[in-house]
Amino acid sequence: MSESGCGNFRVRRVDSSHIADLIRIAEETNLSPWTAQSYLDEIKNPDAVLLHLEADDNRTVGFVVGRIILGGMIEAQTDAEIYNIAVIRPLQGRGLGQLLLDSFLDASRQRSATNVWLEVRESNAAAIRFYQRNGFERMQTRNNFYSEPRENALLMRLSLETADIQLARS
Repeated sequence: MSESGCGNFRVRRVDSSHIADLIRIAEETNLSPWTAQSYLDEIKNPDAVLLHLEADDNRTVGFVVGRIILGGMIEAQTDAEIYNIAVIRPLQGRGLGQLLLDSFLDASRQRSATNVWLEVRESNAAAIRFYQRNGFERMQTRNNFYSEPRENALLMRLSLETADIQLARS
């Protein structure tokens, strides 16, 4: 996937020059912190999916980080995980998070993922509603998953097969 757009915004692959922006956006949106080295390691990982949202002035205003999880000998299916997704606060509510999520889901489909998994803070009602609108289902609660502040996480899953069937019907 090279580029997709929404208005004056484009989704592109992350490279090392974007890491400071990702860290800034993560801090601004209260995501669990990642170090610059963590992002560098993901960039080098062939199974990683790192996309950033670029405004028309080339500013990074959002991102999604996840990974394709290849099935092993026992479980032959391929899944994907979303680790972080964020859009800067002034641009939230304009469909840009949807653009990032759709781009991640497209990348997951291209790699033959069956399911997409994520954890979300139990108190993050807006994110939970967003994921549910996109077909994610609550699977379980992970107690004390997050720190600073300590909080439970909801594990959520999207079946791409079910989502694709629903898209085809609409």
